[in-house]
Amino acid sequence: MAYDGPSVFLAPYGNETAQENFRRTVEKGVPESTVAAHSESSPGSDPVRMWGTKGTLEGAWRQIDPGDYLLFYKDGAYDRAVEVVGTERNEDLGREIWPNHEEGKPWVCIIYVTEPVATDIDSAEIHDLAGHDITYTMGFVKLNDLGLGGIRGRYGSVENLLHGGAPVDGTATEQTTLGDAPEPDVETVPSVDLSPSVFDSLRFPDGQGEELAEQITAALNAGKHLVFTGPPGTGKTEIARLLCSHLAEEFPEIYTGHRLTTATADWSTFETVGGYMPGESDGDDLSFEPGQVLRRFKKDGRQRNELLVIDEINRADIDKSFGQLFTLLSGQAVQLPYKRGGEEIEIVPAGRSGGGPAEHRYVVPASWRIVATMNSYDKTSLYELSYAFMRRFAFVHVDAPEVPPDREAGGELVRSYAAIWDVAVDSEALRDVGEIWRAVNATDDGREIGPAIIKDVLAHIDGRGIDRRDALTGAVASYVVPQLEGVPNRARIVSRIVDTDTVDPARLSRLAGDVLGVTVDG
Repeated sequence: MAYDGPSVFLAPYGNETAQENFRRTVEKGVPESTVAAHSESSPGSDPVRMWGTKGTLEGAWRQIDPGDYLLFYKDGAYDRAVEVVGTERNEDLGREIWPNHEEGKPWVCIIYVTEPVATDIDSAEIHDLAGHDITYTMGFVKLNDLGLGGIRGRYGSVENLLHGGAPVDGTATEQTTLGDAPEPDVETVPSVDLSPSVFDSLRFPDGQGEELAEQITAALNAGKHLVFTGPPGTGKTEIARLLCSHLAEEFPEIYTGHRLTTATADWSTFETVGGYMPGESDGDDLSFEPGQVLRRFKKDGRQRNELLVIDEINRADIDKSFGQLFTLLSGQAVQLPYKRGGEEIEIVPAGRSGGGPAEHRYVVPASWRIVATMNSYDKTSLYELSYAFMRRFAFVHVDAPEVPPDREAGGELVRSYAAIWDVAVDSEALRDVGEIWRAVNATDDGREIGPAIIKDVLAHIDGRGIDRRDALTGAVASYVVPQLEGVPNRARIVSRIVDTDTVDPARLSRLAGDVLGVTVDG
């Protein structure tokens, strides 16, 4: 499943002018009357808190959505965070609010924000999660998928990080105690006996939790890496995260935590293995920087054993992005075309290392595993994986529950999930959502959606003071319709939703035409 939380934008404010602007327009805020005189898009609060960027940064600014976050950077740390309320492009307002702009470069890209909260986040940690080790940021940029996935894997969510939450992936004491902690046992492979209780925070169809635990146990004990496949919204990423957290807690002498990242179509061996990068002090001085995989084996010159969760692995071009790792996954040593300290860099399995992790050597623990997720809709991607790659993995299917045809029974199924999610909607709404769920899943080509998407639908209608049909129509438009893009029988699925009489048929039919390019009967 793709990362579905808020995005994070890195906003430096290191110089005196930027800091003065921050105090005046973010901390103190601008009178609403001042903003309203130049804009019809004011959020209506008083004061109005706002930040902005130059027109040259409009590309990054256009990616901002309400609910995203800005992290403000100075003196080696991200020390303030705000949530985005809205945006608008308004040069007149920008010139009024920030008259001290750089000559000829007014702030025209407006960002309305909430009151800032104090944070104390080491910039090195954020940049390491993002896949590089620089300790500064060059300008207003969006944090990449690697960084977002890493935050989610380490802290559970962006919100937890920004509000001072402790890491959830076994790295809580890593930065303060790494130098004193014993190095992990790299040669022992633990005997795993996974209990279904590891996944108690999730709900599965009857018996699937036990079956899932048995499959994972057998695969790990057979020395396999894992790929969780299944429809969108079935909890594959959360299963992977819970599994890795459990292994790190159960075998602390072997595993030193885990890291979550999201694969992209742009991945190459630079992201996974590593490559040469300019040094911080001299742009012409190139040094080898390890990628996502190699960083799991060594940190600050000390041996590590961090499990790696790769979300949506099928997004990446496997041949291009894994390269030399094919040999590594087959249990053989690999020599890279890079040097460090005058020696060619090598990756060696434990037991064949001839010693510890020397400057030029990365030792792969015998127990190290990749745990990946893959949307089963993208079956063509599965067959693009080479046999050499696939044979090192066990593929574990995570199915969506079968929604009963009876309206009352369908409502009870949705109620059982709502109780876990602590979402309170009335019984009639639960029955309506159950009918919509069945309308989507009851098709003859195996296209289904999982509970996570139903959770989004319920959250959308929870506490809304509008007509339930309007709320459900909006929820279907926001969360269900996007899952139908490219589905051959999408027109029939939308028709089935319309036939449930739970949504506005005219509005949903128009949306199907505009977004999915189909005509809905009836």
